[in-house]
Amino acid sequence: MQFLAPLLLAGTVLATAPIIIHLLNRRRFIRVNWAPMEYLKLTLKTNKRRLRLEQWLLLAIRTLAVLALFFAVARPISSGTNLAGFLSVEGRASRVIVIDDSLSMSYQNGEQPAFERAKNAARQVLNQLGPQDSVSVVLASNPAQTLVRTAHLEENERNKLIARINELSNCQMASHWISTLEDIDRQLQEATFPVKEVIIVTDLWAAGWTVEVRDLFDRWSQEQVTVRFIDIGENPAGNRVLHSLELDSRIALVDQEVKLTAVIENAGEEPLKYGQALLTVDGNVTPVTLPEIPADKTVEVPVTVRFDQAGQHVVTLSIPADKLLADNIQRKIINVRQLVDVVLVDGEPGLNPFDSETDFLALALSAGNSNWQVTQSESSTWKTQLLTAPDLIVLANVDQLSKERVKELEELVSLGTGLMIFAGDQCDLELYNERLFKGGKGLLPARIHQIRDLSSQGLVIEPIADSPIEMLKGLTPELLSRVRPRRFADVTLDPNSDQQQVRVLARWNDAQQSPAVLEKRFGEGRVMFWTITADKSWSDWPAEASFVLAMRVAAQEIAAEIQRGENLTAGEPIHYELETITAPQSGELLWLDQESSPLEITFGTINETKTMLSSAPIRFAGVVEATWKDTQLGDQTQKFAINANVEDSLQKKLDEQALQQFLGRMPLKLIRYQGKEMDLSTEGTELWRYLAVLLLGCLISESMLATWIGRRR
Repeated sequence: MQFLAPLLLAGTVLATAPIIIHLLNRRRFIRVNWAPMEYLKLTLKTNKRRLRLEQWLLLAIRTLAVLALFFAVARPISSGTNLAGFLSVEGRASRVIVIDDSLSMSYQNGEQPAFERAKNAARQVLNQLGPQDSVSVVLASNPAQTLVRTAHLEENERNKLIARINELSNCQMASHWISTLEDIDRQLQEATFPVKEVIIVTDLWAAGWTVEVRDLFDRWSQEQVTVRFIDIGENPAGNRVLHSLELDSRIALVDQEVKLTAVIENAGEEPLKYGQALLTVDGNVTPVTLPEIPADKTVEVPVTVRFDQAGQHVVTLSIPADKLLADNIQRKIINVRQLVDVVLVDGEPGLNPFDSETDFLALALSAGNSNWQVTQSESSTWKTQLLTAPDLIVLANVDQLSKERVKELEELVSLGTGLMIFAGDQCDLELYNERLFKGGKGLLPARIHQIRDLSSQGLVIEPIADSPIEMLKGLTPELLSRVRPRRFADVTLDPNSDQQQVRVLARWNDAQQSPAVLEKRFGEGRVMFWTITADKSWSDWPAEASFVLAMRVAAQEIAAEIQRGENLTAGEPIHYELETITAPQSGELLWLDQESSPLEITFGTINETKTMLSSAPIRFAGVVEATWKDTQLGDQTQKFAINANVEDSLQKKLDEQALQQFLGRMPLKLIRYQGKEMDLSTEGTELWRYLAVLLLGCLISESMLATWIGRRR
């Protein structure tokens, strides 16, 4: 037995107090010979033994109460006498040693990170195992790929394995214990010996532990599988997490400000007072002053960058260092465009300037904006042309569309192309509902009921998160009140529609609060339906300055986003489509921000024109560049950013009671690692609860017995 607070055992000397008091009380009496006492002696002689027994029993209970008190505060732990005793089993055993290498294992509160402590603990365990046992060693993040599998370790093999363990680095993936243990279960089913044991070396952080593991532990308990935990973790104290770094807009353009938002959490007990982050853009570092972040709060920090050329750019943001460095940095691959390709389909062309349906739209999108390439096309011509894949298609008062053209639009939008639809007198409402709405399954967000007159005193912007026209909420009520339609397309919303797919972004300021702008998410793309025309036939809004802002903001938010899987989280594989007919034969992933071995990539044919570049799950955070040779285009490269999985940053450690809830009927066997050498006698559970019950029993017994002895006789 060992004690977590052995110095408090010094208080056990107070257990002699009842004995000393008893002896002193005996000395207080003076013996006097008195004749009548001779007669009393005869009476007391028969009760002498019973009285002495009662006194000694009361003395023993009081002494035991004092001992129980100080033993309890010294926190005794039931354990074996050494590490070998902790690992001992009856007969030859098949053992699986699991080393937790998740993101939280890089937490460093002392001289060593938790993962270094785990490697030291694993080394000591291996040194205690004999060659007669079968041993497998795995990492929790990748249990299928063992360091050694069902091996009988002689001294040379053990030394080689320990050397390999010492070279390991923990990954930046999150813990997921159910998948890890399920893989361990498959290995146990192939075990040679009937005695099976799993040794888990972990920091016991709560992240990754879910109730699904209980059924597995219950089955292991029935199958007589032994599970032992080696706790190498310390109680976490304070952490700052950079959760994400996201683009505020779907499009980044050359020579324009690109806005990003960083989400930072201060999980510590002290506020972060105006720290300084570092923003790195293609290797150029710029300091960023952070606002004060109160303790246990999360804030959003705006970040602005600008790019002078198109292509892939690497943006990295790192916040001030703390005890867990892996979650203090976020990387982002941003595809910067030279221009945005927009096609305006005009359903009512005119002869004079601003007589056509799309003239005001073309002016709003292109005036003073060299990054937007706007093409106006008459609907009669566009319907017969081969459909290209621009970033944004606008249908303005187009009378009708063939089923084939609608199907082509659905394919483009589902892949990410943005689509705007403006109502108008030319629209065939019946065909729109039949081919574009399709009972709620088509591109149109709502069924068009009718075209009717409207008397409205303005436009009301709905408070919806990530709305494409959210910026219009910043306009003054006076500007929005000048948007007064005379006619509009009255729509009928499906009450059963998915609110995440169909949303009303703005309403007319009339008695019915009629929808003015609706949005529908369709695959990877977004569709916006404006219930007025794009020209001045139904309102004078196209002549207002707010119309220019509304069209530019909306177009930029729903235009096609270049997102082909360049930004990943540790633990995810790369899947990247290549526009090539012949699949490359070979390629590799090279780390750009660290010295690590290249990773392998493979190529598989999707169809006649596309090839998929793939990799195994990438376990570490960083920036990698895929290189390969295309038979037609020559040498090709593509960058990818892998960020740490910050789900493992949850700073909560499981105590014995919480861990036992996950174990179900499996008894808890735990040893704590507290330094460079294993604390050899800390297996099992603390006994202070049992001693507290004993102390309470002693106090109750003492009170009752003292009352019984002191009664009048």
